[in-house]
Amino acid sequence: MGSQFVDLNADGHLDYLSATFDGSPHISYGSDEGFAEPVRLKDANGERILISSFWNYEDEEHQDTGRSMADGKARDERCISALGFDWDADGDYDLLLGSYEEGHLYRQMNQGTKAKPAFTGQNIPVMAGGKPFSLPPHMTTPKLVDWDADGDLDIVAGTFKSEDETLGGGVYLSLNEGQSGAPVFGAIQTLIAPVPAEGTEPLRPDTGLYPDPVDFDGDGDLDLIVGGYSAWTPPGRELTAEEKSRAAYLTKQIADVEQKQQLIWDTIAQEVIKEGEEDEEAVDAIYKKYRKEIDDLWDQSSAAKKERKALIPVPERSSFVWFYERLSPPPSN
Repeated sequence: MGSQFVDLNADGHLDYLSATFDGSPHISYGSDEGFAEPVRLKDANGERILISSFWNYEDEEHQDTGRSMADGKARDERCISALGFDWDADGDYDLLLGSYEEGHLYRQMNQGTKAKPAFTGQNIPVMAGGKPFSLPPHMTTPKLVDWDADGDLDIVAGTFKSEDETLGGGVYLSLNEGQSGAPVFGAIQTLIAPVPAEGTEPLRPDTGLYPDPVDFDGDGDLDLIVGGYSAWTPPGRELTAEEKSRAAYLTKQIADVEQKQQLIWDTIAQEVIKEGEEDEEAVDAIYKKYRKEIDDLWDQSSAAKKERKALIPVPERSSFVWFYERLSPPPSN
């Protein structure tokens, strides 16, 4: 999710560093021919880099480990963003790892060289305002930018939504108050405050805010380009008696179709268990046997929902990219 173009191995080509919901950063090395297939980034011991929680492809389940945490304790924190950042100003890139669940940031130092990174495998919490960097739950992606134009890199980060889902996501700032080789991040400030996802039209990003600071209007300061989801419910109208009757009929039709769909899926599940999940040919034959009935019911449900939507508006959700112009300039140095 959080990603960055960075020459991680100092070969003169930009690489693509990213992280996904499997809990580990991946790197796609650049060359004259383009980008190579992405590979999982590993530490100096050959272990996959992570925070604590990760997807185990062999066991096909999420697992937690404390091997990279300072206290050795496992916790439910997946790495979903990774950035190269020369934390100690020694000429090579260290790593900043972002946690999805808790909105924490960790740094992992490079004990190798500029050309041959060797990450320690040990996560050190990034502090902000004297306490561990922490955003409202479900951080999207942090960005490193010189927000206040003082010559060092600050942190701008977005979030998905509040834990109780009553509020959407926001965008936050932590200014670097330290010096080269010794970053000190200040208390977290709010740039875009979370609000409830409501309204009759999309007016702003509500959920999953992905900020990208850039001087969009060319006035010398950084604005925000923010990608995210917006949720709204279009205004309705007073229905005639005939329309109300039709809407009620469609609602019942949709419920009946969904009940039939569930019965089919239950039947399929029972037959798969009976035949054995390992028998791929038998499983394929089972799905093929019910495919037409499944497709027909899907068509019926889609048609009924489309007609009902024209009578009774339903909540909408779509992704947009928004421009936030910065009105207050950074302080002059």
